[in-house]
Amino acid sequence: MAGIRDRAVACFLVLVLLVTFSSGCIGKTEAGPTIRIGYITDVTGPGAPVLVHFTLLLEDLVRYYNDEHLIPGAKIKVITCDTKADASRYIPAYDLVRKRGAQVIVVCLPDAAEILEPFAKRDGVPLAVMPSTQTLVDPPGWAFCFSYPPAYAMKSLLKWISEQPWDYSKGPRKIGLVSWNEPYAVDGEKGVKDYCQAHTDQFQYVAGLLSPMGAITWSGEVRKVESCDYVVIPNVPMAMGTFVIEFRAKNTKAVLIGTDAVAAAQDYLVKMCGWKAVDGSLVISFTPLWGERYSLVTKATEILYRYRAEAADKIISSGLGYLGGFHSMYTFFELLREAVRRVGIQDFDGQAFYNKAVDFAITWEGYPEWGFTPTTRYAVKHTAIYRFMAILQSPVRVSDWLPVIDERGSAS
Repeated sequence: MAGIRDRAVACFLVLVLLVTFSSGCIGKTEAGPTIRIGYITDVTGPGAPVLVHFTLLLEDLVRYYNDEHLIPGAKIKVITCDTKADASRYIPAYDLVRKRGAQVIVVCLPDAAEILEPFAKRDGVPLAVMPSTQTLVDPPGWAFCFSYPPAYAMKSLLKWISEQPWDYSKGPRKIGLVSWNEPYAVDGEKGVKDYCQAHTDQFQYVAGLLSPMGAITWSGEVRKVESCDYVVIPNVPMAMGTFVIEFRAKNTKAVLIGTDAVAAAQDYLVKMCGWKAVDGSLVISFTPLWGERYSLVTKATEILYRYRAEAADKIISSGLGYLGGFHSMYTFFELLREAVRRVGIQDFDGQAFYNKAVDFAITWEGYPEWGFTPTTRYAVKHTAIYRFMAILQSPVRVSDWLPVIDERGSAS
């Protein structure tokens, strides 16, 4: 009950925030050029506990770019639509932000991006997608993903695990996957299955169990994967949390593993399950930890304390939700700035953003290069592995930067 109550409170607070945030964007137009960004997200649905921090940082970055006049002569406005992660709301949300002048649309739901990409291509309105899938990056289109598909992440993580010590007298590592049946999890399941089938000497794939959206009881799934050495929990906080509680109640010893979504949901998972339940879990993420000496971590910390000093410590302790989103969105805003600079504010539109995006590369201090090409639609080509440590009540980095393994099974 406490977990549900925390989620309800978080959703209410973000809804209040977005009413304020959106009303400023949808109201009367201010004098001078305005860049309008559509924002299609989940404020009150199952993804809200993770996306709450993404919404906060988006507001912070809009304020920062406007306050510092980083796009000279123009103001950035955001038009927000809460879809509640309901697929029937995605197209109406797209139509709404387009009607209100969105020139580029930020999408935080991969299934929404998959549905909307053909409309974006038709209308010349690029999608800036945060959690991606293989469907969005291949073939290349009007969706530009500021992360890598979970299938690539899982291949990269399993390769790293395979290089760690293991007693092969017990046979290959046994691995399974449990989640709701939604595009992000489906994509991750494909990556796990493909890697295991290509490396049967390293892993035995026990099962990929994708239950209907909304399922919160997992007795059948627990029975099928309770003997595994590793169990993947790819996405959706409610699904992950309810499964972990039921799974650990059987005194299982499997190492839980997951993508960036699990790192972002750290606070939610710990509140639902406790640190003991997730101790030793491995997650893969392109985001360093708070406090690490990287340029974007420093910038994120500065902006967070500038605009949210009273809440900053709590946001930092909650995990990588704000910081992970910051890496993606700060790169997006720099791409936006370069696109405007190329054509001028009066001529900026979706086509101008697209033309710059397919010829965009940027390197932050301490990171491998980010960017897109005419045939590449995911910006991040590197990642790292982290382990949740109950004794520290924090994740700990356990790898250097690793190349992301793409659909061909080779490093990007």
